[in-house]
Amino acid sequence: MSAQGLRCVGGTAFANRSSPVVSRLPARQVHALSSGSAKSQLRRDARLVVTNARNINQERGTKQSLKSEKQSKNPKNDRNGPIDEAAGSANSYLALAALNAAAALPLAVAPHTVADFLFGAAALPHDFLHEPLLRILATGFAGASTAAASLNLAAKKGLLGESSFQRLNLAILAASAVNTVLFVSNSATAGESSVVSFSAFWVTAAALGATVLAAWGGYGKNSDTGLSLKRVGPLPAVKKYQDDLADLPDNKGGLQSTLYSLLTISLVASGAAYLLQPQETLELFFNNSKGQECIFTWRAIGAGLVTLLPAMTYTLREGAQLGKLEEAPYKALNIGILGAGAGHLAVLTPILLSGSGGPFLPALLGLWGAGSAVSGVNLLKNGDA
Repeated sequence: MSAQGLRCVGGTAFANRSSPVVSRLPARQVHALSSGSAKSQLRRDARLVVTNARNINQERGTKQSLKSEKQSKNPKNDRNGPIDEAAGSANSYLALAALNAAAALPLAVAPHTVADFLFGAAALPHDFLHEPLLRILATGFAGASTAAASLNLAAKKGLLGESSFQRLNLAILAASAVNTVLFVSNSATAGESSVVSFSAFWVTAAALGATVLAAWGGYGKNSDTGLSLKRVGPLPAVKKYQDDLADLPDNKGGLQSTLYSLLTISLVASGAAYLLQPQETLELFFNNSKGQECIFTWRAIGAGLVTLLPAMTYTLREGAQLGKLEEAPYKALNIGILGAGAGHLAVLTPILLSGSGGPFLPALLGLWGAGSAVSGVNLLKNGDA
C-alpha cells in the first residue's frame, strides 16, 4: 500500500479513504485496516498509561521513604524555623546552664541586695531568714545549672532520646511551671498579697521562658509526642512521674542504687512539705516563720526539691543500675548533688552551732550530708574513667 494511502494520527497509521489507492479497495478491507490500526494504538496507549502509573508510584514511594527517613532522624519536629532549631540544641542547654549559674552567684554572695530587688519594700527591715534562705535557693540554681550541663553533654552525644534525659527535661519544665504559679500568685498582679516586685517578676518571666524553650525543645524533638501542646499536655509527664515512683523499690544496682532511691524519696517528701506547709516547716527548721517573703522563698526552694533534684537523683539511680556513672552526663549530675549538699551544710551548720535552729534542723543537715557523701564517693570512684 502506498504511503499516500495512509495518514498518521498520534504515531499510528490509519487508512485514508480519500486516497486513490484506498478508494479502489473493497469497503470491507478498508474497514478492517482502520479497525486493526485503532486497536493496536489502544493497546499501545494502555501499555503507556500503565508504565507511567508505575513510574509515578515509584517516585511517590521514593519521596515517602526519604520523608520517613528524615522524620526518623528528627522525629516529630513539626517546624524548622530558627527558634525551633535552637530549642533543645546543645547550645540552648549551655545557655541555660550559664543562666542558672548567673542567678546563683548574687543569691550566694549578696543575699540582702537580691532581697531588695526581689521583694522591694516587703524586704525591709531585713529578716534573719533572708540570708540563709536565699543562699539555700542559690544551691537550687546551681543544681539546675549542672542539670542543664548534663543535658548539654547528652545532646552532644545524641542521648536526649533516652528516658533518663527525657526525665530531666520534664523535671525542668515541671519546676518552671511550679515557679511560674508561685511568682504569678505573689507578684504585683496578686493585689494586696503581692510580695515579688514588678521588675523582679518580669526578669523572672524572661528567665523562665528561656528555660521552657530549651527543655520543651529537647523533650519534644526526642519524644513520641513531638512539640505539639495538643499531643503532649501534662498527662504523659504525670504518667512518667507515676511510673518512676512505682519503680523506686526495685533496686537492681545494689547499695548505690538504694542510696539514690532513698535520696529521691527524701527530697520529694521535703519539697512537698516546704510547698504545702511552709510556716510549719520553717518553725521546725529555724524556729522562725515571719514574713511573706520568707514563706515565698521557702516554697520556691521546695519547688526545686519536689521536681528537679529528685529527677537528678533518680537518673543517677538508673546510672548506677546500668553502670554508667563514669559517663560525663552522670558526673555532671553528681557534681550538682554534691554542690547542693555542700551548700546546705555551709549555710545550716552555723545556725545549728549557734543554737538558733529548730528541732528538725539536725535531720535536714543529715539528709544533705548523706547526699554529699553518696555523690562525692561516686565521683571519686569514677573519676579516672
